[in-house]
Amino acid sequence: MATSSSFRETLLAPRALTPRQRDRRERIEAATFTLLALHGGEALSMKMIAQEAGVAERTLFNIYGSKDGLFASSARQRSEETIAAAHREAGAEPEDGGMAFFRVLPGKLADKTFEAPELARAFAPILVAHAGLVGLPEIYENYAGGALRSMRAAGLVTVDDIALLARLVCMSMVGTVILWAKREIADDALETHLRLAICQVLLPHAEPPLAGELRGEARRHLRMLSRVMA
Repeated sequence: MATSSSFRETLLAPRALTPRQRDRRERIEAATFTLLALHGGEALSMKMIAQEAGVAERTLFNIYGSKDGLFASSARQRSEETIAAAHREAGAEPEDGGMAFFRVLPGKLADKTFEAPELARAFAPILVAHAGLVGLPEIYENYAGGALRSMRAAGLVTVDDIALLARLVCMSMVGTVILWAKREIADDALETHLRLAICQVLLPHAEPPLAGELRGEARRHLRMLSRVMA
């Protein structure tokens, strides 16, 4: 891939955009979302996206370097918006010591998935094939890592490597959505699977009484899944 390191740095630390540049990026992202949902990644070309967005094809290559770069940027934008929304909503409950983020996140991810399910299915392989460009681990280190630090300060968890645990949360969330995209998880079971995955990641590090709460939640989610699969 021709773009990798320099483009990835642009994703992680984008320079300030002028209003005109921001408008152009928004049109490109909207066109990418629309066409990915309709055609999937393999059938979609930069020419098709440029025509839909009303820009020159060369502009797309100048900004993103390649189709993979454009898809990675779009996947990152969509993912970070969802995770940031969970962070904002959880911020209204500071007394939870950071746990509110993990209670809100599965619902936000499920809602975003079903807002445009065909787009979510198109993005799933991109998250795997271009994980380094998308940079989801860094996003989770920022938001989930912040929540974990609050939980550690509140005595809810005992964990030395916050970055590693945040990345495990990332892997569990992405892995669950990918299983859904492959139709191995039913629509009405996705949020429950996401909540169960959160319990599984946090439980080994949880202190009482959170550990008991997570075990209870995990049992409840398992019962719900057994009813869905019956």
